[in-house]
Amino acid sequence: MSGDWLYTSDQLAKAIRSKFLGIAFSFSSISHDTRTLEKGDIFFALSGENFDGNAFAEQAFEKGAVAVVVSKELDGIPCIVVNDVQQAIQDFAAFHRKQYSIPVLAITGSCGKTSCKDMIASLLATVYTVVKTQGNFNNKIGCPLSILQMDAETEFLVLEMGANHHGEIARLCEIAQPTESVITMIGAAHLEGFGSIDEVAKAKSEIMSGLSPEGCFYVNNNDARCVAVGERFSRETIPFGTNGDVSLNNISFNDNGEMVLDINPIGTICLPLYAEAHAQNVLLAVAVGLRHGITEFEAPLRAACSSTSRFKIHSLLGREIIDDTYNANPDSMRVAIEALSTRPCAGQRIAVLGGMLELGEEAESLHYKTGSELGKHGITKALVRGPYAEAIVAGALESGIVQAQFVEKHADMAKELAQSSQPGDVILFKGSRGMAMEKVIHALSEYLNRAES
Repeated sequence: MSGDWLYTSDQLAKAIRSKFLGIAFSFSSISHDTRTLEKGDIFFALSGENFDGNAFAEQAFEKGAVAVVVSKELDGIPCIVVNDVQQAIQDFAAFHRKQYSIPVLAITGSCGKTSCKDMIASLLATVYTVVKTQGNFNNKIGCPLSILQMDAETEFLVLEMGANHHGEIARLCEIAQPTESVITMIGAAHLEGFGSIDEVAKAKSEIMSGLSPEGCFYVNNNDARCVAVGERFSRETIPFGTNGDVSLNNISFNDNGEMVLDINPIGTICLPLYAEAHAQNVLLAVAVGLRHGITEFEAPLRAACSSTSRFKIHSLLGREIIDDTYNANPDSMRVAIEALSTRPCAGQRIAVLGGMLELGEEAESLHYKTGSELGKHGITKALVRGPYAEAIVAGALESGIVQAQFVEKHADMAKELAQSSQPGDVILFKGSRGMAMEKVIHALSEYLNRAES
């Protein structure tokens, strides 16, 4: 990872509170992976549960690293020794952040973080040179690495922040020093780490308390917990939702199934979005854009929506496939089921679902509730796999879904779909990342194409 910046070994050592054991040098790039390391990099020897980063230090030096940051001194290699390499890369990112006086927007929430980040960055990029979190690298390593992408050309930094324990967002804010922030929504995600939605709210609110004295907090007026957080903020707030500084006058879908939004104060825009709940992401993006002088909205928002890894729609031999396999929690599952229920459909509406992870003691009841959503929205059929799949099936059957069954293997799900689905059907695929529900789509495509040929 390189940028248009240059630091000395002394600056690095001071930033991470250690001493450099070697010859002085300057550098403008870092690496934490020997597979992508380039000559002249500083190598941070990060360790994981199953590997010791120090073991790669020699290889990094042989590939051209000018020095390594390690947790133990190594003979014959220029190194900076620290107690914790992960904290060292965070401290260096904090030092780097302080060199730039630019707006920094921090985004967290139980759903919608990545989509909002991409929409906002796309709008801002019409006027500013923007650096944003890549993908969903929003944790204690990904966030510092995103900060280190800033250079002298950067005019705006948009950061996504995720957490599954208290204190993690506070630490990321300590590093990033955001000038404005938002909680997209607060729901039942990572309950295994937090224990309850109230504790989720407490953790998410750390992003507000981490703001600078001149900071601004965007308030989702459609989420009571977000409103409660905003009420504790004594400085500038910008409300958005069904009412607020940016509000939704009307929402509908055109003949192509795209969303048409009438937004106060910018007017009507049309976007390739298919679930009404996603309008909230658009309102936030517009609110940020207006605060920073953006005047062009539809084209950059369309570009962001089209490039997302979430909620992708395509056709497979006459069947409409809704690929929302990226991840899932109870709120995003509900939104996806609602979207399935409203899609134009000449045949069956089929939900192919994987279990939701990290829900703690409430996992079974939350899965059952998801099954109930299927009946509430008139879904024709459900195939379910993974943890607590039986709870989803039970909720579906008791809510009136006649065809709901547990099918554990991806290939068996695909085979059942190939036999029972027809052109004109709409099929939703969704589950937590660990469920890898995209494998069902790939297998279904193979089954259908073989049958066709």
